[in-house]
Amino acid sequence: MNSFLIRRLLPFFVFAVSIELVVTLYMAISNFGEIDWNLLTLCKDLGILLLTTIVSFLFMIVPYVIYLTILPQKLQNGRLDKILTVLAYFGFVFLTCLEEASSVIFQKEFNILKETGNAEYIDKAQEIIISIHQSYPLFTFLSLIAAFSLVITWISRGFLLAERPAPHFAKRLFHLVIYALVCVLAFMNIDIEKLETNPDSFNSRLSEEGTYGLFNSFVKKNSRLMLLRNYPQNKNKTGNTCNV
Repeated sequence: MNSFLIRRLLPFFVFAVSIELVVTLYMAISNFGEIDWNLLTLCKDLGILLLTTIVSFLFMIVPYVIYLTILPQKLQNGRLDKILTVLAYFGFVFLTCLEEASSVIFQKEFNILKETGNAEYIDKAQEIIISIHQSYPLFTFLSLIAAFSLVITWISRGFLLAERPAPHFAKRLFHLVIYALVCVLAFMNIDIEKLETNPDSFNSRLSEEGTYGLFNSFVKKNSRLMLLRNYPQNKNKTGNTCNV
């Protein structure tokens, strides 16, 4: 694939991987006692994390890839291109940070409930949401993420464009077809449930990138989502709660 496309996507990818690793490290340290620190397990979990991060990145960045495909060569690196690219990068950083911050907050609130003896996550989901709403006002929460995203965008602004000229439209269209094919193959062949060593372990939760997990749950309807949907019936039948 032409280096023009790779070069334009590189700043987005570097940020996605970097923030994912930083947040994962923070989550691991914050939940030190729940982590399986076996070296082989950690290597596999990091590999799964990188894989799911790449897959979610491929799908999240599709609008920008389409933009680069239809961008006329004469407008490359022009004023309009710079404005749209900066806006696209800011939006990507904002959404990525929003997902990561939400994951950290939900895990923090869940840990608090566990410490107080309320470990039934499904039963206490509404309580968790209310607690988050009270502790993290929406406007303040989004404003902080937006401010952080602006800082990152300002720091990265000099790396967002590529000096290498874009190939002609037919070649860019061919690259788009290849890109779409990679996305389809990733969707059809990568299943987090088949990759996890122990689905019930905290390591597995850390190794699944948040956006990928959400996408996988609702689109592929994996067993975790089915468990949540059938939880009231399962609970009534067994008289016990289920662990997710």
